[in-house]
Parts: sequence; structure tokens; C-alpha cells
Amino acid sequence: MAFVYTIFIIAVIVFIFYRISKKKSTPSNRYTPYDNITMGTNGSQENTPIHDTKHHVPFEEKSTNAKNE
Repeated sequence: MAFVYTIFIIAVIVFIFYRISKKKSTPSNRYTPYDNITMGTNGSQENTPIHDTKHHVPFEEKSTNAKNE
């Protein structure tokens, strides 16, 4: 059982190093920032959450039994 556990740990470490080395590869030359402009994409829009305002009803509590009047 210890042998299987050791092989699993080594496989995970190798996989992590493979993913790290793959991310450091150079991007394709076919993509340019000009593509974002022409396609109309903006990176800041991806980070903002979508707000659903369709179901919000403005509510104001009014008291009819006011003792101040």
C-alpha cells in the first residue's frame, strides 16, 4: 500500500511541474490586443458581477398610527 501511495504522490508532483512549465510557454503570435478592440471585449467587464434589478421593488414603510401628529 505504501508503494501505491508513493507512486501517487510522485505522479501528482510531476503533473504539477508539467502544468507550471506549460504555462510559461509563449502565447501564439496569432493573437494581438487589437483582437480585443475589434471583437468588442473588455477585460474589466469579466470581473464585475451581474446585478439583477428586475425583481427589486422600491419599498417605503409608512406608519398610519403616528403619535407625533
